[in-house]
Amino acid sequence: MKKKIAYMLIGALCSIILSYGFVAYADRDLSATTEDQPTTASDTYVVPPKATAMPKSSTTQPSASKGPIKIDQLKDLEIKIIGNGLKIEIVLEREQTNLKSKVEINRGQDQENHLTGNEAALFIQQLLDAVKLQENMSKQQVLDALFKHFAVEPAKVKIKFEIKLANRPDVLNYEQEKDADEDNAKVQNVQKKQDDQKEQIANKDQLTQKEQKKALIAKKKALQEAWQKDHKEQQAKKHQKQFDRGDRDDDHDGDQGHHESHDHEDHDYEDED
Repeated sequence: MKKKIAYMLIGALCSIILSYGFVAYADRDLSATTEDQPTTASDTYVVPPKATAMPKSSTTQPSASKGPIKIDQLKDLEIKIIGNGLKIEIVLEREQTNLKSKVEINRGQDQENHLTGNEAALFIQQLLDAVKLQENMSKQQVLDALFKHFAVEPAKVKIKFEIKLANRPDVLNYEQEKDADEDNAKVQNVQKKQDDQKEQIANKDQLTQKEQKKALIAKKKALQEAWQKDHKEQQAKKHQKQFDRGDRDDDHDGDQGHHESHDHEDHDYEDED
């Protein structure tokens, strides 16, 4: 009896296991078939996933503009170019609706330009249009555009370019110093000029000394010639005086001899009487 009950339990258990395996196999086959076939709205209904709420930013960050920058996009701007007789200073500051700007360009005393207010703002806008300044330009592109616009040699000037746009929190700052070799060359040129000037002064002094010596010799020679001439004149006068005196002595002697001879004749005549 116990064996019969045991066999019955084993048979029931096997039946359950076989039934479960058959159901699982059928279900897997059915799911594979349904995956191959497109589902329609009438067959299933898929609950859409809940959209994740994105936090809204108070200020959106737009992408870099590809077009030239306009003055309305500027918050701050500073451009300084100094060197080789040139001084350029361009400044723009924006505070809400208040805009301050100034432009100073000095190319020597004869070429000085000072602009403020609307005139300076117009000049800055024209400068932006001319150099075609863009947000995606590199440092070298910006500097080259400024060098070309103001017609300056990069190695001879110091440049500072600082810009801040209204739609960007960062500040773009580009600077470039003058070429040290250029400065050394200038120093050497100045030193050479100073040496040349010293040499010219020394040569001039030597020339002046030579001229003074020549003038002194000429003066001494002129004095000597004048003394010789005067001495000759004095000698000539002396000889002339001596000659004149000799003539007078000869005349006196002749007169005296003639008188004595006349006296002798008279005396002889008296003796004959």
